[in-house]
Amino acid sequence: MNLIKNGKDRFLAIDANAIVHRAFHAYPPTLQTEDGIQVNAAYGFTVMLLEALKMFEPKYVLCSFDTAKPTFRHVEFPDYKATRKPTDQSLIDQFPLVEEILQAFNIPILKKEGFEADDILGTISKYVREGKWSNENIELYILSGDRDLLQLISENVKIALPQKSFSDLVAYDRIETKQKFRLYPEQIVDYKAMAGDASDNIPGVKGVGVKTAIELLDRYGSLNKIYENLAEVKPRYANLLKEGIEQAEMSRKLATIEQNVDFNIHLEDCLMRDFDKKEVLEVFHKYAFKSLIKKIDNLKEDEKSNVSTQLDIFSTGTIEEVKWVKEEDVEDICKDAEKLLIAYFDESESATGESFSFVRKVASTGKSEDYLFKDIHQIINTDCEKLIYGLEQITEQIGVPNGKLFDVSLFAHLINSEKRGYQFKDLAFDFSGSIFDEKIHPSEMKKVLDALGEIKEREIKKANSIELYEYTKNSMREYLGVGERFFENSLEMIEIPICKILSKMESKGIMVDTDWLEKLDEELSEEISKVTKDIYDCIGHEFNINSPKQLSDVLFKELDLPDKKKGSTRESVLVELKGTHPVIEKILEYRELSKIHTTYVIPLLEMGREDPESTIHTDYKQTGTSSGRFSSSNPNMQNIPIQGEWAENIRKAFVARDGFKFVSMDYSQIELRILADMSKDDLLIEDFQNNIDIHRATASRILGKEVDDVTKEERSLGKTINFGILFGQTPFGLASMLGIPTDVAQKYITDYFQHYVGVEEYMRSLEKEAYKRGYVQTMFGTTRWIRGIRSRNMRMVRAAQREAINMPIQGGEADVMKLAMIKLDEEIEKNFKDDAFILLQIHDELIFEVKEERTNEFEKKAKEIMKNVVSMEVHLDVSSSSGKNMAELKG
Repeated sequence: MNLIKNGKDRFLAIDANAIVHRAFHAYPPTLQTEDGIQVNAAYGFTVMLLEALKMFEPKYVLCSFDTAKPTFRHVEFPDYKATRKPTDQSLIDQFPLVEEILQAFNIPILKKEGFEADDILGTISKYVREGKWSNENIELYILSGDRDLLQLISENVKIALPQKSFSDLVAYDRIETKQKFRLYPEQIVDYKAMAGDASDNIPGVKGVGVKTAIELLDRYGSLNKIYENLAEVKPRYANLLKEGIEQAEMSRKLATIEQNVDFNIHLEDCLMRDFDKKEVLEVFHKYAFKSLIKKIDNLKEDEKSNVSTQLDIFSTGTIEEVKWVKEEDVEDICKDAEKLLIAYFDESESATGESFSFVRKVASTGKSEDYLFKDIHQIINTDCEKLIYGLEQITEQIGVPNGKLFDVSLFAHLINSEKRGYQFKDLAFDFSGSIFDEKIHPSEMKKVLDALGEIKEREIKKANSIELYEYTKNSMREYLGVGERFFENSLEMIEIPICKILSKMESKGIMVDTDWLEKLDEELSEEISKVTKDIYDCIGHEFNINSPKQLSDVLFKELDLPDKKKGSTRESVLVELKGTHPVIEKILEYRELSKIHTTYVIPLLEMGREDPESTIHTDYKQTGTSSGRFSSSNPNMQNIPIQGEWAENIRKAFVARDGFKFVSMDYSQIELRILADMSKDDLLIEDFQNNIDIHRATASRILGKEVDDVTKEERSLGKTINFGILFGQTPFGLASMLGIPTDVAQKYITDYFQHYVGVEEYMRSLEKEAYKRGYVQTMFGTTRWIRGIRSRNMRMVRAAQREAINMPIQGGEADVMKLAMIKLDEEIEKNFKDDAFILLQIHDELIFEVKEERTNEFEKKAKEIMKNVVSMEVHLDVSSSSGKNMAELKG
């Protein structure tokens, strides 16, 4: 935000309640002190405070707060804000922390029983507007997250609202308010008098919605003028307004910010004063805000030591200085170690398997490391901190290490989720500029061979590498700056627990019915043989149906079918050819049956036969996607078919163990709900809060019909448009999906954004953010760098924009799912031990295996946890089902 110096003294008034609430929902609850005190709201508020002080450079400053007592609005209207959920106790607990921080900065705090923070700010705005203070040369900026305050705007009063990120502020004046919200400041109250405000339980006039209220105010200017000209208003709305005049007056009163609060504070009390830096530092250390220390204005930074960016891990410590650990040393080393490095190298890094380094210049040796693996649990269960590279592979190979874990590879994925498959040498260079020198000089190798006979090259590497790991870890923290604590808590409280949960899921596996799969194998083989014969009969001779060349020759040379794609036999080409010859349908059927047979039935049957308990164990990869979602392989459970006769038969093959049932818990429309929450689009939020079918609602608005009149086919259209918009679908892409002309698809998209204004603004803001910063983030901070956003190639730019729009939504869904899994795992360990297991995570669904007699109990508890795992303006919805096999699950 660019502030123009106009010679006026800036007064920054902060709506502390609004900012603290916003911070609470913007930063993950995993932000805690070492004592377990949750500080996400206090931390986020402090980030914003420091940004604001730097940005506004105010001469005067104060913060206003609500009080716990009811306000005059509650007295006059007991249902005021009655629909709000009780404030989270972990948020309430942080308000004293915020006040402590403000006191350290010497910033005055103002609150008064019976009034809201808004009313205090309203009174301050009146003082400035009417020149009631000695200094009449004041420009007031009210920093808030609450749009209600827009009604206070005047020539010398502006409202600063954070956008999608805390550092992105917009200061609204009268004209900008009209441009953004289609209302002038003085119309805000009249708008709420008619349209109401669900968040505050302000009723408004029943039947008068957002669109109508804005249109009426556009035409008549004010509520009073509307009532004066009711005869000109459409009869339906005129009657509603006439019948609802009392509700309109009451709603207007509730929405009006009081500007005559009696409080004892003078302008001089609000002067921006110096603060005791030592006191601020003590508070920051107390609440683990170490990364914010550099942000304190005028704070002299400690001189930093110059660390070489060319850190050669063999520059210190010759072979004679390395202590080689023998079997009898393991117990003592484990007992005394303060830090343990456990690294997993793959073949691309010249070593395979686990590598251990307890302290600098200590390594294991010998012709084999069998003694290390014999005592492996003693090693990984030491109490010391574990600095890890490759936790996913390590848990698979040797189990889950105890103690505090820090995995540099998972941490790197949090910082940059687009780059996957980090090798440590790349990771070290990217974040610390350090060179991981893999070569061993010939003279050193000769000493090794002479002294020890046979030893793996990696043993020397790992003996010195713990220092580089520690340095890289600290460099990553430095790289993040203000976000270091945020990301590290995400690692510690989300990613590492998830890694452990995935390991348990993989180990448990899911049972398959091999008898049923054998039956499917036989049936499919017979069906494929029958379709093959039908194809040969159609053509008149045999050929290799699986050969693209032979099939192309048959179709386009022998049968002379239209060849629009230079002989291509892709499925999309064959679909276009349907109806031109009977063989096309047969070939498509053959391909479908063959895919089911070779992709699902045969591999599942082989895996089931290989396991003594007929159990398959998919491999989940935590860092396999840029959105934060898991990838699955061997087999890929994400791709198990859902629709069709054969899909149902395959799903029947996955069966619960004796005495257990499957329970499916599936988030409903979670991505659209996240979109509503992040975009703050009024219509989307209103539809979800009122439990209106979101696809019918979209169809009704675009087609100009009442929701109840929308047909099943039209609802399907609405669904396609909703998800098409969500994924950045182009008019051409939407036209292809719907089978309609491109200009019609373009009109649908245009109409959508005309209704869902907040969605379009949010998407444009993501594009701008990606262009400005080079990356976008989910609600919990998973970061994706957007390549090509600044390209001169517009095709690349448009693709990058689609990525920027899609990632925070898909990644947000992944964040929610991970948090749910952690909570559910905790619940299972506490109350369903050995009676319930998380088996699979598939898209928006979790599949559990639960003791039959506890199915209903678990289903109820799991649904409660999943629905309330995060706090959003739009509630999460979860559907559930159970069955003895996957086909019985509704999914």
